[in-house]
Amino acid sequence: MISAATETHPPIPSGTDLLDPLSKQAPPLPCRTENSDLWFAEKPADLEMAKAFCHQCPARLACLSGALERRELWGVWGGEIFDRGRILPRKRPRGRPRKDEAAKAAAAVVAA
Repeated sequence: MISAATETHPPIPSGTDLLDPLSKQAPPLPCRTENSDLWFAEKPADLEMAKAFCHQCPARLACLSGALERRELWGVWGGEIFDRGRILPRKRPRGRPRKDEAAKAAAAVVAA
């Protein structure tokens, strides 16, 4: 006899089902529906946008753990920015910091 619980509830997708684009249970993943260049962009604003997309993704934790296992060198994985294998809270733009930003940072250090 089949119980009513198994008839009304669909199976819970596993992490691999969420990442499999051919799975019928897989929701659309932002990294597959949005501009894929965002996840490997140079501009900090683009990386922050990719991180925002990741935070809404049902596969975020599976993606992050996979990236850590594979020791990804760069890109946004599971809502985190990887740069040379390290996780960064945010990426700075290329080049030297602006003088007014350097002055604010020095003033904050002196005040502390």
